[in-house]
Amino acid sequence: MEIRKLQKIKGGSFTLSLPKDWVEKRKLSRGEQIAVCEEEDGSLRLHPVGMSRERPLEVELLLGDYPSFRALEYSIATYYIQGTNKINITSKKIIPAEQKRRLKRLRTDLPGVEIAEEEAERLSFQILLDPTAFSLKSLIEKTSAFSLHLQEDAVRSMIRQNFPLAEEVLERGREAQRHYRMTIRQVALASLSKVIANAVGVENCQECITFALVARDLNRLVYHASSIARHVLNSRKAPVDQKILDLLSDMSKVGYEMQRKAIHAFLEKDVKQAVATVEQMDTIRKAEKELLTKIVRTRDVDTAVTLGMIARDLRRIAGYSVAIADDAMNRILTPA
Repeated sequence: MEIRKLQKIKGGSFTLSLPKDWVEKRKLSRGEQIAVCEEEDGSLRLHPVGMSRERPLEVELLLGDYPSFRALEYSIATYYIQGTNKINITSKKIIPAEQKRRLKRLRTDLPGVEIAEEEAERLSFQILLDPTAFSLKSLIEKTSAFSLHLQEDAVRSMIRQNFPLAEEVLERGREAQRHYRMTIRQVALASLSKVIANAVGVENCQECITFALVARDLNRLVYHASSIARHVLNSRKAPVDQKILDLLSDMSKVGYEMQRKAIHAFLEKDVKQAVATVEQMDTIRKAEKELLTKIVRTRDVDTAVTLGMIARDLRRIAGYSVAIADDAMNRILTPA
């Protein structure tokens, strides 16, 4: 950081000299127009007019640097989420056909990813999404709708012993994961660019944080709804007492309502709905206690364990709904 003195000139204006290195790096000359923008914290941002402010983010990944192919896939997904525009995978040797097929399958998990270049030792992904085309509010609404329907159908598959429905819930859970990655990518890009932040409906850096938190909590809701479906599939041919099924259904309805209220509270900045969500957690605890009391009397140990896991998932869905209510309060109650 350089400290420079503010100078007063004739006419009452003030002037400040710019660092020589900064000017030369951007190849600026005398008479160049410089845009001056005031940030939320009172600082000033200088930007040469006519020069693109949005720099494309590109990374080079060397196949040999990764201890496993799974580590490479995980890194690609992470770079995608962080807002990278182009991801190049290179190798000192020919990339085996099976590894290329696995890399190409990543496109089904990462919205907007297409192959830009392909050679024997290289594969490049280009992310073609327009970040200004998707508001964060619409993405949160869509992911929430996924989560609510997943929970509803997962519990319905349990009540009716509908195993094809449980399998379908798991498939939809993977689609919801795609939306989660896209949402977090939008948050990351909004934090890097004020232009994108304005386009996607983010007012400031603090809102970026709360949107990231609510996206994460929604993702956990999707996970636990999918987990219920997995437990249902593990309970094939195991009869379940109708009273237990009724208690599961009642507990799920409360959790469903909590999630719906919490998302409304976040999107509409509704304090009353956020508080109402938190207050329902006592109802969930009582329902879980009653449910577990019935479950421990189940003669079949495997069935009892499975039902206990489903009850735990429902409680955690309620818990993450409270977390979303907390996210809402953090978005609403900010210092002036």
